[in-house]
Amino acid sequence: MCKEIQDISEIRFGYYAQPDESGTVPYLQVRQFTEQGILAQKPDEFIKLDKKSESHLLQDGDVLLVGKGNRLFAWCYRESFGPYIASSIFFVLRPNREIIYPEYLTTVLNIPASKTVFQQLGGGSNIFSIRKSELGAFEILLPSMDKQMEIAAYAALFQKDLALSSEIISQKQYLYQGIIAKLLK
Repeated sequence: MCKEIQDISEIRFGYYAQPDESGTVPYLQVRQFTEQGILAQKPDEFIKLDKKSESHLLQDGDVLLVGKGNRLFAWCYRESFGPYIASSIFFVLRPNREIIYPEYLTTVLNIPASKTVFQQLGGGSNIFSIRKSELGAFEILLPSMDKQMEIAAYAALFQKDLALSSEIISQKQYLYQGIIAKLLK
């Protein structure tokens, strides 16, 4: 069975604010993520928490999707990460957890076929941008919750494998550079 995102998730825009040196809540930006959509860098920009910004604090299971720019990825927020507010470059999807598992939604949004559809929808101008109505109309295949969790677990293992592979390559480069430096002495 397929459902449109708007039928299984609340869709909001991230919060627009100017970072503030006296701010206390991390303000998520696209540059803090890897190409694969992994939060790789601790936020270096913060905003003040007030009545307006407080309503934009991410909730456990919220899925961020880049809505404009050159990079396209989705990321699932968990409370264990600490409080965050997403910048306005992101859509914030709040999935109905009775219907869809948040990490499954993230996985589906990150597969190449989905990215291709979004790039086609957002094309036609100088800056890639997805409209909220287009995102809402995007259809997601909904297998059983157990199957969704299985797919999400596989995606998480794949991401860990990529991270380990990247670390191995980095260590090999470091080792290679050290050997060459020793040989040149």
